[in-house]
Amino acid sequence: MSRAALDRYLFRFDKEPTLQVARAEGDMSGYDLDADERRVVLDGDLATMLEWGVHPLLIRNFGAAIGVKYIEAYAARGWTP
Repeated sequence: MSRAALDRYLFRFDKEPTLQVARAEGDMSGYDLDADERRVVLDGDLATMLEWGVHPLLIRNFGAAIGVKYIEAYAARGWTP
């Protein structure tokens, strides 16, 4: 399964404040995200992103932009650094 659209979205997310506002409003138009990808973005589900193979730096930056600490998200899933 390719996550290229999700990677592109996350790459741009912390660089474009308009994407952050759009996400807060539930709008991710313009990106070919499937339903599961939209769900993890809206939920801020960083652990699932890591399981899917999303680059850890993209996850870290996304988490910082939405106020979620990636280490805590991983620990909640039972993973330890």
